Amino acid sequence: MRVITVPLLSIILLLSFCKGLAFQEKNISKADIEFISNEKDTDTVQSFLAQRINIEIDQAELGYKVYLDRGIKEENDTIQFFSNFYLGSISYSNKKYDLAIQYGKTSVQLGEKLNYGNYIISGLSILGGAYQKKRDRKNALNQYLHMKEVIKKYNLTQYEIDNLISIGQIRIRLDQNKKALVSLKKGLELLQKPAYKSQNNYHAKYLSTIQGIGVCYYKMNNYDEALSYDYKGLQYAEKHNLKEYIIDFNLNIGEAYIGKKKYDKALSYLTIAKSDVLKEDKKNDPDLFTANLHIATCFYAQEKYKEARELLLNNFEHIKENVEVEKIREASVLAKKCGEKLNDTDLQFKYITAYTKIVDSLYQNEMSAQEKLYDHDIENLEEQNQDLISKNTLYIISFLLALILAIIALVYNIKTKQKNKLLYEELKKERIYEVASGPETLTVSKKEYITDKKAEVLLQKLSSLEKTVFYLSSDCNLYNTAKQIETNTTYLSKIINEYKEQSFNDYINELRIKYFRHKLSTDAKFRSYTIKAISGELGYGSVNTFASAFKKQTGLSHSYYIKKVNTEITNADQKMGIKS
Repeated sequence: MRVITVPLLSIILLLSFCKGLAFQEKNISKADIEFISNEKDTDTVQSFLAQRINIEIDQAELGYKVYLDRGIKEENDTIQFFSNFYLGSISYSNKKYDLAIQYGKTSVQLGEKLNYGNYIISGLSILGGAYQKKRDRKNALNQYLHMKEVIKKYNLTQYEIDNLISIGQIRIRLDQNKKALVSLKKGLELLQKPAYKSQNNYHAKYLSTIQGIGVCYYKMNNYDEALSYDYKGLQYAEKHNLKEYIIDFNLNIGEAYIGKKKYDKALSYLTIAKSDVLKEDKKNDPDLFTANLHIATCFYAQEKYKEARELLLNNFEHIKENVEVEKIREASVLAKKCGEKLNDTDLQFKYITAYTKIVDSLYQNEMSAQEKLYDHDIENLEEQNQDLISKNTLYIISFLLALILAIIALVYNIKTKQKNKLLYEELKKERIYEVASGPETLTVSKKEYITDKKAEVLLQKLSSLEKTVFYLSSDCNLYNTAKQIETNTTYLSKIINEYKEQSFNDYINELRIKYFRHKLSTDAKFRSYTIKAISGELGYGSVNTFASAFKKQTGLSHSYYIKKVNTEITNADQKMGIKS
């Protein structure tokens, strides 16, 4: 039975789509090279390269090589990571698996150097997928077991499903079907939770899991259970028009009916699958090999030996090492049987010679992975036995504590939501007033009556200075501001404390936050900026500094406020028929 591996699903789907859109022109302009090499805002560079992947994958590859050179020159590990990761992903898409492995290894090393779990996982995904494609089960398994450790160390539960399915699929190929079933069913259980349904490529993960479970049951000779999952998968794939999975589920259903010796029923599904493969112009695809093999199996069972021989000979012309080992063995056995029935020794000799050579070259990797999984299972069993007693004694305490914490968290969340709503409504009133009144409302004023003439003059100068948005400069400080209004720092600090009733830093932060809220409400381009870009635009040296200032000024998180404003503006535009 056929099962698609999960590693790099998001990358495969994205880059296989992009590859179809790629231009034949592989050059990259001097202007682009200059931009990638020298633009200070690396977020902008990475956004530019990501867009190139969507439309011109060959140029994106060249762009990432330029970006990698920059990262090496500047000794910037983050730039080097992103360059290696995307170059590895592109190499994987282009079936350059050895090159993908090189980039993947470097990505992992950089992720570990940066001590960032997501980066390590990304590199391991490339490595696992590339080793799988090369049928190097031992090294593929090493990546997934390493990934499991990283997930645990960094608490990256969002990758748990992919990891469970990947290990489960390797177990399938090693005929550890009961253990594979445990991993895959745990993955399916997680996938059915609402929180996971918003994950990227949910369809692919769900169908790969369903498909894997069906294969497990098939290999355990439980054909009815296999069919129940295969039909479920086929229905889902047809609903979402996922051609590749439609083909695979039709093949698996056909094979399950062969197991039940219902050959006419099997042929009806296998014929559909083969027709779909040919429509996709996949003449050398493993799916065509599989379809021909299963159809030949049906013909042999129906004593149509000549028809079976033609399909097997056709397969022989397209044998490649990416055909699954069990399929090669099946075809070899069937060819021998068919050759005996037709007294065709040439057919027997061709298949046995070719298949034995391929199987021998792959056998060692299969056994190495088997041993590795066995060791891993023993380690897990020992850990489980050691933990069992302590876990049982802590279950009740943990449950009660979790219940209390859940209640506290629920009450806190309700109160927080109510508080945020009230704070936002107050800010909304101010925002509406500021937008209607214009930029002049972005000033800061507290006391209305000023008796000190010198202070009044300086405050007027300060008010005029506010209109120049001086506070957006990254070097805006007490000294520079005092210099601009021709006074000293001590006196400026004093009048801001006395007349604006705040410290200089709070005064600057209030101006910046007002400016931010005004731009967010009135400037569509500003709303498209990243948080990092917004922070820089406001004069802050880091996102954290901006976040702290916004929280102190408003009582809300910047992300909550931005989301609310964007939602309101989008809804208003839709009501007015304005396309965003």
